[in-house]
Parts: sequence; C-alpha cells; structure tokens
Amino acid sequence: MVTGAACMTFAWPWLLMFLLVPLAAFKVNVQPKRSSEAIAHPYLASLGEVSSQTQQYPYLNWRNAAAILAWSLLVLALARPQWIGEPIAQPLVGRSIMLTVDISGSMGERDMVWNGQRIARYQAVQSVVGNFAANRKGDFLGLVVFGSFADIQAPLTPDVKAVESILSDLLPGMAGESTAIGDGLALAVQRLREIDTDDKVIVLLTDGENKAGSVSPQDAANIAKQSNIRVHTIGFGRQGSAFFGDPVDTRTLTAIAQTTQGQFFRATNSAELKAIFETIDALEPSESEGIEQRTIMELYYWPLLFSVILILILSLTALNVRRTHQYDLR
Repeated sequence: MVTGAACMTFAWPWLLMFLLVPLAAFKVNVQPKRSSEAIAHPYLASLGEVSSQTQQYPYLNWRNAAAILAWSLLVLALARPQWIGEPIAQPLVGRSIMLTVDISGSMGERDMVWNGQRIARYQAVQSVVGNFAANRKGDFLGLVVFGSFADIQAPLTPDVKAVESILSDLLPGMAGESTAIGDGLALAVQRLREIDTDDKVIVLLTDGENKAGSVSPQDAANIAKQSNIRVHTIGFGRQGSAFFGDPVDTRTLTAIAQTTQGQFFRATNSAELKAIFETIDALEPSESEGIEQRTIMELYYWPLLFSVILILILSLTALNVRRTHQYDLR
C-alpha cells in the first residue's frame, strides 16, 4: 500500500526481474581461442585479439545495445509504472436532516436568558440550532418552519451555512400565530421521502400543542415510521409561563418520538436546549471525513512507445542489411 506524499511506483514490480533476461543471451566469460599457427608478431597478435573479441562479444555493436534497451523498456511498460498523487480525503455522504422549527406567535415570548441577557425563545433557537447546523459537515440539511401552516425555508442542501443564515432571519408569526405540528412534520417527511438515502432524521422543535393544520401529528409520525425516518422531538419553553400560546404537549411529542424510534427532549431554558442539541449531535454523528483516495496516472505508454520505435528501427535496419548483403553476393 502506498502512503505519504506523491510518488512513482509499479503496479506489478515483480515483472522487473525480466530485465536480466538479456544477460543470459551472451557469454561474456568465454576466453578467445589461440590458433596453433598464429603469427608471433606483437602488433598482428593484438589485431587478432580485437578481431576475436568482436566475434566473441557481438553485443558491443549498437544494434544489440538498442535491442537490450527496447527489451528493458518493454519490461518497464509491462510492470505498469504509475504516478500516485497526493492523498485526498473524500467526504462521506452523511445524514439527511430536516430541521422542523415552530415559529408561531408564542416563540416571541422573552422568557429565555443567553449570555446573561434576556431574549425571546426564537432567538435562543436561532443561536443553538444555528450552531448545530453550522457544525453538520458532510450532511444534507433542510429547514421547515410552521405556525398556522407549514412552509419550506431551505430544501435539503450540503450548504449548512446557508441553512444557518436562513434560520437567523426567521421571526415569530411569519407562518401565523397558531401551531400546526402535524403539518410541519408531514411536510418534512414528504421532502425526506423524495431523497434516496438510508439515514433520514427530523428534529422537530415546538413550544406549544397542535391547534391547527390538516394532518394530525400521529398520522405524520406513522408515515415517518413507514419511511424509516427517525424523529427527535423537543418541547421548548417554560411550562405555564406564557401569557399567550399553549403549554408544551409533551404527550404528543413523546408519542411521535417513540413511534419513529427517535427521542423526546424537554428544555425549559437556553442551557438545556444547548445540551439537548449536543446530545442529538452525538446520537446522529456527522461524517465529516471519508476514506483517503489518490489519483493514479498510468505511465506505461511512454516506455512502450519508445520500445516500439526502437523495434521498428531495428527491423528496418535489419531489412536494409539483408538487401545489401544479397546485392553484394550478386
């Protein structure tokens, strides 16, 4: 396995042992034979040795050298040289999560504290849920809001920062003053059913009880169950403190969670809400990093090309030598 920085390697390095094959074709250790009738003159003897070496070591000519080079390049090509690029971490496709948030009129009640300041419920939701959204690297997030009716503010997208930005612009009463939990849940389920992924989650947050809409929360929960969608429900707000709106319907929210194999949470202040989303973050971990992959560039065609060129040159020169030899015989 190749690790570390970019480098060159061979897919089949064992084939490189065939580079030694040309050595078997030559006998470099054969001593030249002396003739019993050799002339004893030193100069003529040296000429005889050169002539004998030329016959004994035919690999000294350029054709054999080119043939060895062509063979070596062919072996290199067969071993498949490759350039392995730098490792690149591929993000895994994470969960598809629909944030389903209550923005009915009661979400404007200022009964929360954040960083020592009194704020409205929706502002606490924007801070906590916005931070949750921003950290969901590798996931697809969507945003459904509901009041008297439900509406999609953000379709499922990997751009978690965009979802966080849209969430920060929401105001209480934008979707009406009442609370349609069933419609909000049903719309989130509908959008998740259109997505071909295995891990689908809805996080539903409300501070009231179902008083509007055309779909009951339990019917929406049953459809979610049939579609293998988990629903985590959060009841938010100080129980019995609202001058307007309804108390949190913990029974309905618990039933939704149990039906879909999710969990029900209760938060009466900003700190508890923050802890709940940390728990959900642990229950539904974000897959931010995937398996390292490397780009592989095949280089075998270069030695193969030069090998073929050398073989063609050798073939043409051999043909030319043969024709010249036939001409000389005539």
